Amino acid sequence: MSKYLLIIAIALGVYWLWRQGRMAESREAREARPTPPAPPAAPRKSIIKPPQDMVACAHCGLHLPRSEALADGPGGSEPFYCSAAHRQSGRQA
Repeated sequence: MSKYLLIIAIALGVYWLWRQGRMAESREAREARPTPPAPPAAPRKSIIKPPQDMVACAHCGLHLPRSEALADGPGGSEPFYCSAAHRQSGRQA
């Protein structure tokens, strides 16, 4: 009976040593593996622009940003118009 216990004890010892070796190999493999790159940051869907000066069309009164308005005078001075047709009609009046 004692020889069976001895055989079982040896088998368990061999199994334990085998498992320790496999765990050490997997640990080394995990440490040697490069870390995956971080996912790129999600792009912003909309960028908030700073507020712009609003001007009114001299013909129809439509308010629009100064950068989109058409100026009648040199250097971007008053009056402002929303379209070329309104600017043309403003000159005739």
